[in-house]
Amino acid sequence: MSTGERLLYVVRHGATDWNHAGRIQGHVDTPLNETGRAQARLASIRLAAFGATALYSSDLLRAYETATIIGQAAGLEVVPQADLREIHFGAWQGLSSPEIRERDPEVYAARLANPYDVAPQGAETWRHFYTRALQAVQEILDETTAARLIVVTHSGVCTALGLHAQGLDCTGKRTFDSHNCGIHTFAVHGTLWRTVTLNDVTHLTSVF
Repeated sequence: MSTGERLLYVVRHGATDWNHAGRIQGHVDTPLNETGRAQARLASIRLAAFGATALYSSDLLRAYETATIIGQAAGLEVVPQADLREIHFGAWQGLSSPEIRERDPEVYAARLANPYDVAPQGAETWRHFYTRALQAVQEILDETTAARLIVVTHSGVCTALGLHAQGLDCTGKRTFDSHNCGIHTFAVHGTLWRTVTLNDVTHLTSVF
């Protein structure tokens, strides 16, 4: 880490029953399942060794519960932030992809053609969400002087930050995954971001 850089550890929440069933969660407040709690405990052991001094989390239960387990291991209080929530999927929340294709075929096809600006009824567009996610994390960076900090959030936020760190906007192609309790590490110096690791899951081998 060069002088002036700060390390940002971005963690996707642990697994839920809806993850397992392939149902879109969005802003629905689903809890972790036992696998998710086991993943969070393994991530907490790894993260406790990193020396972070601040811990922020989406206020949705699956992320906040993950962050609480991490905070207990690292000795940190969780600061909830609503803008770290997953993208809002509106009318598609709670549905699986086959159900969406059957119930909303026209919007589904339109979104495949333009995933950045087309959204189901009541949902955010990806373009809006990308900006919201970046602004939320920038506000955290502006708020704290911590040189190492943890952010517990959702797959969509992890994707947006990963694209940004690679110099890509919301139309960039994702070339990485965001597994439950995978850790993405970014070095931030002012407005400059660089990727250290993406979707590090070496701590999760026993619960895959």
